[in-house]
Amino acid sequence: MLTTLLLAAALTAAPADSQLGEKLDRWLVAADFRGSVLVSKGGVGVLRKGYGLADRENRVPYTADTVFSVGSITKQFTAAAILKLEMQGKLHVEDPIGKYFPGVPDDKRAITLHHLLTHTSGLESDFAGDYDPVSRDEYVKRTLASKLRSKPGDTYFYANSGYSLLGAVVEIASGKPYELYLRENLFLPAGMRDTGYKLPAWPQAKVAVGYHDGKRWGRINEKPWDKDGPYWALRANGGISSTLDDMLRWHVALTGDTVLSAAEKEKMFHRQVREGPGADSYYGYGWSIGEAAWGGRLIEHNGGNGTFFADFLRYVDDEIVVILSTNDSEVRGGKISHALGRLAHGEDVPLPKPAGTATAAKPLGTTGRDAVIRAWFDAFNAKDMEPMRTFRAAHATPRPGIDGAEREKRLTQMREDLGRLDPEGVVESADAEVTVRAKGSNGPVGTFKFMFAPDGKLDGIGVEVGG
Repeated sequence: MLTTLLLAAALTAAPADSQLGEKLDRWLVAADFRGSVLVSKGGVGVLRKGYGLADRENRVPYTADTVFSVGSITKQFTAAAILKLEMQGKLHVEDPIGKYFPGVPDDKRAITLHHLLTHTSGLESDFAGDYDPVSRDEYVKRTLASKLRSKPGDTYFYANSGYSLLGAVVEIASGKPYELYLRENLFLPAGMRDTGYKLPAWPQAKVAVGYHDGKRWGRINEKPWDKDGPYWALRANGGISSTLDDMLRWHVALTGDTVLSAAEKEKMFHRQVREGPGADSYYGYGWSIGEAAWGGRLIEHNGGNGTFFADFLRYVDDEIVVILSTNDSEVRGGKISHALGRLAHGEDVPLPKPAGTATAAKPLGTTGRDAVIRAWFDAFNAKDMEPMRTFRAAHATPRPGIDGAEREKRLTQMREDLGRLDPEGVVESADAEVTVRAKGSNGPVGTFKFMFAPDGKLDGIGVEVGG
């Protein structure tokens, strides 16, 4: 009853907030935002609205009730399920994984559930594509057979595979399918009837269609899935869908004891491990914990697959919540959500630059990290695979757990989509990251975020096409 009352208050805008709501709305319209947004402040709703189209071909508007993919925000539901099972006496977060999986190799016997929850297991991130038909047992087998990138407990490395293993633990410890356990123990107690993989049984017209580079990508639940949800490279680490209202219900549930006790929430929101060398933020259990731009705690997590993007920001000291979703790969959802937080705090945030306005780019140099980036573009533009294989051997952190054929298949698809890449220059540079804008011969302009390990080797690349 308390959750229902709190949610009703949070969704009902008070007259004092109408000006702020109008300001946020004007800002989003000026930003040409497509998706949905919910902002609350002090437990009172400020804005709850959809923008653009959820299905362009059928002219279905994106509304505040549209169902959208939350991506890696799924991880906090998996973490909460583990903590709920601990409350129920069915496991402990310090349990070694060998308690749940037989035949764990010697190098992985020290891995605990805590390590999986905090991305400190030493595992690589992925052992199959999102839509590869890989069963739970097969995914566990591949993961346990892989080579560790670091000693368990030593290093933070964001790994989807760890959360898939946690999803398997949920099933083994509870004796129930992953989604069913979450629905019965987390979602329904929190009043969340529109969150899950398949059990909500939404009308298809209510589910957002994704658009990548202006082309229809489809609904996430139209992709190749198993009969009860996604295959295990995606299950428990991503792929759940929800609505604005349900995500706010989740926030409200976490402010009380509806789903988790105070002791379990302390573990979830504790600053468990720094998110990389020199990072200002920490990872808890399924959440990133840091500070707002103006100070005060910011507990957040986002999720996306390159087409859909969702963000969930909880400025807990200021009682500001921002929930955002978009179905368009060209929308800069993360920048918009954080701008909304600043606006709700009372700052004046400049309107987004008009479409087509580019940030000034600094030419790439010829030494250090710039030389590595140049070498990557040269390898990408080569006619065959051998230059990229040579580049990886010389300049990239080893990824023994990732299938080489699958990696080269994805590279081939990128080459077909983008054509030849011409780097225009560096638009942002930090201690461990360099962001470069490049234009493809097939038309799209994109940004390529090159992430570097402490030894100077390339540790990952993030790609955003459309700006």
